[in-house]
Parts: sequence; structure tokens; C-alpha cells
Amino acid sequence: MTTLDAIIVGTVQGLTEFLPVSSSGHLVIVRYFYGVQDMTLSYSVMLHGGTLLAVIVALWREILDCAKLLLAGTRTGMTILLALIVATIPGALIGYLFASKLDTLFVEKGLIWHGVQLEPYKFVGAAMLVTAQAFLHKANEMLKNHGDALDHGPWYNAITLKRAVWIGLAQAVAVVPGISRSGATIATGIMAGLSRATAARFSFLMAIPIVLGAVIHDLIDHRVELMYESTADLHVQCIGVAVAAVTGFIAVRFMLRWLQTHDLHDFVVYLWIVGLICIAS
Repeated sequence: MTTLDAIIVGTVQGLTEFLPVSSSGHLVIVRYFYGVQDMTLSYSVMLHGGTLLAVIVALWREILDCAKLLLAGTRTGMTILLALIVATIPGALIGYLFASKLDTLFVEKGLIWHGVQLEPYKFVGAAMLVTAQAFLHKANEMLKNHGDALDHGPWYNAITLKRAVWIGLAQAVAVVPGISRSGATIATGIMAGLSRATAARFSFLMAIPIVLGAVIHDLIDHRVELMYESTADLHVQCIGVAVAAVTGFIAVRFMLRWLQTHDLHDFVVYLWIVGLICIAS
């Protein structure tokens, strides 16, 4: 992988991890249409480390507020902690059980159906349409019919365990490449009665344990492979990680500002265009 490849892939990973358009789906598109075939596991792990750093830096105030509430022993602090745990469990379980099978279908090999090769990006395109219609469009319809929910007091007051369960189930569905994790969780949060801004904040906070868990799991399972990375490969990976961190930070801040005055319609249109191109290619 060249330095340019690392910059392009890092940019795609960083931006699309937090925009509601599917980072995993876009990485598949980059892999097949741009031609980056040698994205190693270690590189993928490090890229996710970059986006993890991005969300922590971008939401440091929210993280600090939650930590203060928890350390003070408040009921709200405990509710937020339990909500994050409850919301993480479904995605972690589904990812552990089915990630390898999904990667085979949506990333590596696709499917041969009646002698016809269906490439992985076609399945990714179909999954993007699911994100657009089953999540983003439905959330927009709710906003259109009922308006944006009002936050009474600080944003974290609206977080409940019931809402966390629904958002966690949406995150589990987003294990499928092409179904946007941020899109599914933000949209489900809106449909569960959260304001757009609060749904986005909780969605991004949810990324911390799920991404951290995935990174730790991959580091343990493939520690031998990581030990034998060459210095040149490590240099390229570090460039990609830095780009993913910077663009991820930009994406988080952009979405929080965007949702103050916009809904998710533009992303619905974007996913339909990209999804149909993938299916038709």
C-alpha cells in the first residue's frame, strides 16, 4: 500500500465512520473501484484506533460530564453507564458470531448465484439502500410529522435504558457492511424520542466501547501478524491513522452542527445514488 492509498483510505474511514453513510461499505467500494486490495488486518485495526481517538477528542466535554456524574454517584450517571453497556451488548454479540461470515459475503468473495458472480459491492449497495429507507427515511418521516424532540435540561437526561435497548439493536444490525452504524443508531434514537443532537451524541459515545472492543479483539487474535509488520508498512499505517483521526474529528463536529438545523434527507439521497451505482456495476 502506498502513502497515497493510506491517505485515501484513512480519509474515507474517518469521514464515513461518523457520517450516516457506512464506513465499512465505503471501504469496500474503495477496495474494488479504486483498487486498494492490500488493506491488511493490522491496517484496519489501526484505522479504527484513529477514529476512536477522533471521537474521544471531539466529545471530551460530553465524556467529562458523564464521568463526573458517575463519580459523584448520581442516578443519572449510573443510567448513562448502564445505557452504554446495554447498547453495546447486541452489536458485540452479533459481531462476534457473524463477522467472519459477513466479511466473506460483503467484503471478500461475494456470492455465486446460478453461475453468476455477485460481487461484494453489490451486496454493500443493497445494504446502503436499507440504511437509507429503513432508518434514515423513517427518522425523517417522524421529524416531518412530529418535529424534533425537545431536550429538557442537559442532553443526558433523555437517555433511558429502554431507548438504549432499541439503539443497541440498531447497532447490531449495522454489523452488516453497508448498513451505517451511525446512521442506524442516530435514526433509531430519533424514532425512540431523542432529539437529533442527543441521538447523535449518544451514537458517537456508543462508538467508543464497540470500536475499542473490536480493536482489542483483533489485536489479541492477530498479535503475531502485527509483530512482523515492517518499518515501512508501519510508517504508511501511521499516516493513515493520523488522517483517519483528523477527518473523523471533522466528521463528528460536522454532524453535531448539521443536525442542529438539518434532517437526514441529503444522506438518504446520497445513499440511494451510491447504492444503485454499486448494484448496477
